[in-house]
Amino acid sequence: MKVLHVVSYFPPDRIGGVGEVVAHLHRGLLAGGHESTVITSGTSRDDASVLRVARTPLRFLLALPRYVKEARKADLVHCHHGDALGLLWALRMTGHRIPVLATFHVGHSGMAQSFRPYWVGGRRFGRDFASWKYRNLVARLLGVMDRFMLRGSTGNSFISRSSAVDNLGQRKAREATVIYNALPPLPSRLPDPQDEFTELLFVGTNSHRKRVNCLPFVLQEVRKKIPQARLRIVGFDLAGAQELSSLFRELNLMEAVVAEGKVLSSELHRFYCKSGVLLVPSAYEGLPMVILEAFQCGLPCVATRVSGHPEVIDEGETGFLVGLDDPVEMAEKALAILTEPSLGERFSGLAGEVIAERFGLDRQLSEYLRLYEGLLERQGG
Repeated sequence: MKVLHVVSYFPPDRIGGVGEVVAHLHRGLLAGGHESTVITSGTSRDDASVLRVARTPLRFLLALPRYVKEARKADLVHCHHGDALGLLWALRMTGHRIPVLATFHVGHSGMAQSFRPYWVGGRRFGRDFASWKYRNLVARLLGVMDRFMLRGSTGNSFISRSSAVDNLGQRKAREATVIYNALPPLPSRLPDPQDEFTELLFVGTNSHRKRVNCLPFVLQEVRKKIPQARLRIVGFDLAGAQELSSLFRELNLMEAVVAEGKVLSSELHRFYCKSGVLLVPSAYEGLPMVILEAFQCGLPCVATRVSGHPEVIDEGETGFLVGLDDPVEMAEKALAILTEPSLGERFSGLAGEVIAERFGLDRQLSEYLRLYEGLLERQGG
């Protein structure tokens, strides 16, 4: 089968959940003997099967209609979000009946809600009205594109039940096709674990919806019980996060923080294996790859009770779910894992089983291939 994936960004040019999901699927299809090609943005030229048609995701939107010829070579076009709307319209206007599957990773209305100002530790964050309105406008526009893509595609799927609800509503979401994200097997050699886990880990970007400003308050609470505890941030450098840096300095925590900057996904295992607990304080997510990656390495997680988090974390079995913008509760749950070895060991073992049973790459590939075949039959009929 010849599949063309269309996604606005792709590693290594940009690290992010949607790009990582497509990368795993793309490589899995190639390994299974299928022909898979990716159209995306960026500047890397080290992979002939990845066509980078524009330097940025914005220019990518404008460039897509020019790549109808590439789409015509495929048996099926797999679009990820409404970013590929230009290509869909170009295909339809030129009379091509190629099946188009649209997969939605988030709901942009929920994303827009997460951009609102919020309170943590008695402080209000995100008060820059112009920035908030801009992010909100972009999210709304992307949401409009998603709605057109939903109507125009041959079929659609969602990476979590929550993203289906966000895009379709409760009633229609019951019949939606949900195919969970997946991970390939771990590398054969992983770092040796530490003897004592006192490190908190955050993996992600310095964005408003990730709620990174909760982290200093969580660390402060944890260090009241474990003075030697520290926080490792993977994904951005503190030099570009002035508000967060100021909070760490104000709370006298700078010596307890290590920021690794941007890291390739292939290098994340060494951080998961040497940490005690993963913190995910986000206000909105689809189905975070960081939780899946942490679980695969046996790292317990404390995450907010939002979006797709409850679909991965079994409360009290593989980790804890806490209220949004509540660093005290997040710290309490992190301390329970750090100070009770038997609890951490139980979480670690069950987390690995969850990945093997529900989020393995073979399962995801077989479900997508079954969906592809169904769409090809429908279009052919």
